[in-house]
Amino acid sequence: MRRIDIIKRAGRNLRQSKGRTILTALAISVGAFTIGLAMMAGEGGRLYTNNIVDSAGDKKVITVYKKAVSSSAEEEALPEYSDSKDKNKSSEVKDRSSLRSKYSMGDEDLAKLRSISHVEKVTPSYSTSGIVYVKSSGNGKKFTPDIAVKADRTRAELAAGSLDDFILKSGEAIIPESYVGKMGFASAKSAIGKTITLGIRGGSSWSASASKEISLKIVAVDKQSDTTIFYQPAVRISSDDAKDIYEYSHYKGLSNEYSLVIVSVDDVKNIDAVKDEISKSYTASSIQDARKALLTMVNVAQMALIGFGGLALLASVFGIINTMYISVLERTSQIGLMKALGTSGRDIGRLFRYEAAWVGLLGGLIGVGSASLITLFNPAIASALKLGAGTNLLVINPIQIILLIVSLMVMAVLAGWLPSRKATKLDPIEALRTE
Repeated sequence: MRRIDIIKRAGRNLRQSKGRTILTALAISVGAFTIGLAMMAGEGGRLYTNNIVDSAGDKKVITVYKKAVSSSAEEEALPEYSDSKDKNKSSEVKDRSSLRSKYSMGDEDLAKLRSISHVEKVTPSYSTSGIVYVKSSGNGKKFTPDIAVKADRTRAELAAGSLDDFILKSGEAIIPESYVGKMGFASAKSAIGKTITLGIRGGSSWSASASKEISLKIVAVDKQSDTTIFYQPAVRISSDDAKDIYEYSHYKGLSNEYSLVIVSVDDVKNIDAVKDEISKSYTASSIQDARKALLTMVNVAQMALIGFGGLALLASVFGIINTMYISVLERTSQIGLMKALGTSGRDIGRLFRYEAAWVGLLGGLIGVGSASLITLFNPAIASALKLGAGTNLLVINPIQIILLIVSLMVMAVLAGWLPSRKATKLDPIEALRTE
C-alpha cells in the first residue's frame, strides 16, 4: 500500500471510534496545554527580562570599582574627627585623601584599563559634590536635588523630549517627571528647551557658597517605568559637564580620584572576556550578569512547569498503549483479512503507528490551541500585576509550538509501537478465526 493510502486509512479508522479517540487525545492535550503554556510564559518572561535589563544599562558597558584589600585592624577602625585648630587644613585634606584612596581609583587605573584588548572607551565617574544648588528657569527657585551622570547609552523611559542614541551632550540635562511641577513648569513637554542653572563652588577655597554658575538646556524628562530595575529621581548631566564641574570644584592639592569607572567594550560578544581580565585587579560587573541571573530564574520556572506537563504526558503514554492494544484486539479478524489479501506486516504496523500519530497530532492541537487562547488575557494579566500597557507575559513562539506538536506525534508513535508490533505478528489464519 502507498504511504498516503495508509495515512488516510488510519484517519478513517479513528473516525469510526470517535469517543475513544477524543478521550485519548484529551489525555495528551492536558500535558500539551501545560507545556505549551510554560513555553509561552518562558518566551514572554525572557522578552520582559530583556526589556528590563536593556533599560537598566548599556549591554556593552562594564562598571569597575577598586578592589579593596583588608589590612590591619587599626586601619579598619572608624577614624575619629579632630577639630584641632592647630592642625593644618591641607594636612587634614591629605589624611582624608589617604583614607579615600583605599576605595578610589586614579589616573593610573584609567591607563591600565585602556590598555586592555577590546576596550573602546574608559569613562571615570566624576564627583558632582561641588554642585551647591540647581536653579530652575521655570520659577527661579533653587533646589538641592540628587545629581547623576549619564555616562553610557542606558535606555531611559521618557515622558517628554528625546535623546540621540540615549547619550547626553555637553550643555544638556534631563530632569525627572516628579520635578516638573516643583520647578515651575506646566508640563513635561513645556519643560523641554528650558534651562536649569547649576551653582558650583570652587576647589581653591573651603567656602560652601557657589562661586560659579553654568546653564544647561533641558532636552528630556524621564520617568519611572515597570521595566526599570533601578530608578532614582535625579537631575542627569553629561560626562563632559561632570568633568568640567569636577575639575573646577576639586581641591587643587589632591590627585584625581574616581569612585568608579565605566568601561565600554567594542562588541557585546567580548564582554565576558574583558570582564574576566578586569576582574584580576578590580571588582567588575556588567548588565549581562543581571541578565543571566534573571534569565536563569525564568528558565528554572519554565522547566518546572514543563516537568508537570511531562508527568501528564507520561500518563497519556499508557493511555495510547491501552487504546492501541484494544484497537488491535477489536480488529483482529480485519487484520487477518488484510494479510490474506496480500497486505504486508510492515504496512499493517504502519497503519497502527499512523493512527497513534493522528491521536498525538489531535491532542497536541487541542492542548496548544487552548494554551494559545490564554494569551488573549495578556492585558488582564498585565493590569493585575500592575505592569505597563502593552506588556505581554505570554508570547507564542511558532517554532517552539511546531516542535512541541511534532514531539507529541513522535511520542505517540513510540507509544503505539508495541501494539503495532503485535498486529504485524498475528497469524492470518488464526486472526480470521477470531469472532
